[in-house]
This record gives sequence, structure tokens and C-alpha cells, in this order.
Amino acid sequence: MLIKKIIIALFLVASLSGCSFLYNKFVYQIDVTQGNYVEKEKIKKLTLGMTQEQVIFLLGSPMLIDEFDSSKWYYIHYIKPGGKAIREHKIILVFKDKKLISIDNDGKMVTPHKVKSAPNVASENSSSDSGKRNKVDSTTPIIIQGN
Repeated sequence: MLIKKIIIALFLVASLSGCSFLYNKFVYQIDVTQGNYVEKEKIKKLTLGMTQEQVIFLLGSPMLIDEFDSSKWYYIHYIKPGGKAIREHKIILVFKDKKLISIDNDGKMVTPHKVKSAPNVASENSSSDSGKRNKVDSTTPIIIQGN
């Protein structure tokens, strides 16, 4: 009788310990998503010198702002697909004088496009040199001789 009780107890322990394996294989688990999902195209649109308001307009509100250093913004996206490994993406934006100076995307420093100082810098520079250049009269016809 004692052997039967031991065998039954071992069988129950073995069957209960196998539940976790069966649970992961046969029980449906939902995907758990938390935080800010930021598309790669939006990260590419970030430029150095953007104001905090422009960044919020582009990416939305940050998930976390550092309490001790409000110039650091964290955009964190956490996803746990049902029965699979957890994935986490972090984007850290650093501001100085409310202007974007640094972007860290999952530990990789992103070098965004720099902001132009004026939209027509080339045309503004050429207008100051207009007195030095030879002016072409647009009313004079150009004659091209062929073979």
C-alpha cells in the first residue's frame, strides 16, 4: 500500500509540473503592447534643432521624461507576443535650450539631417555678388550653328 501511495504522489507531482509546458503550447495568450510605437519614417523626419513642440507634433508625447533632467525624453515601446520572447524598443531624445541635440535609437546614435538656417541660403548669397558677375541680357537671342 505504501508503494501505491508513493507512486500516486510521484505521478501527481510529475503531471502538475508539466502543466506549464502544456500551458505555453495549447493555451491562447494575447499580445501585450505598452508604450509609444514610433515608426521608422517618423524617426527619419527628426532633425537637429527641432523644438520640443515640433517633436511632440511628430512623435506624440513621450512615455517618460526624466525627473531630474527634463531635457531627456524617453519613447519606450514594449511588446510581449503571446507565448514568445519580450521585445523592447527605446528612443531617447536629448534637448538643450528646448532644441533637439541628440537621438539615441536602441543604443545607436542617429545622425539626423541638420536644419538649414534659411530656406534660400544660396539665393541670398548670390544676390550680394550680383554686382560682381556679368549680367546676361535675356532679350538677346542665342544663335546655335549646326552642321
